[in-house]
Amino acid sequence: MKKLKKFVDENRMAFDELELPVGHENRFRKKLHKRKSSVGLKIWYGVAASFIFLAMLSFFARGYLFENRFIKENPQVIGLSDISPKYQEVEEFYQAGVIDKINEIESLNCKINDEQKSMINSELEQLNGSYKNLQAELKNNRNDERIINAMIDNYQNRIRFLELVINQIKQNC
Repeated sequence: MKKLKKFVDENRMAFDELELPVGHENRFRKKLHKRKSSVGLKIWYGVAASFIFLAMLSFFARGYLFENRFIKENPQVIGLSDISPKYQEVEEFYQAGVIDKINEIESLNCKINDEQKSMINSELEQLNGSYKNLQAELKNNRNDERIINAMIDNYQNRIRFLELVINQIKQNC
């Protein structure tokens, strides 16, 4: 690269003595104008692509919302709130407790490593899976107190587990 630069510097006069061909500037301006035109076309393609994307998004969103409305009208699983207003209050209480504990974990100043997060999520997924199984059983045995109590115990176990996690995190800070 240094040799090329040195060669150009030494032979500068040989490079500068040639003049541009007639009409070179006009041809250059035309090419430049064509480039500007293609940029405008690219913008229109972007607008068209955005429009198509939004149309598809609204189509899928409509389908998703319709599907969820259908599921709510014909539930596959039922919760405690579907049994009675008393159990709805119990379910809301425990759900709020679980959410509060999760928020408390997230708000702690101590850092949790990825392995710990994975273990916590795994345990919560197991408890959620057990709860979903209980919901399916409840659908078939709507007034079975054993299932209802097991669902409440599941919520209590989640809260106890999250409290243990919070205490462990606080001790390790």
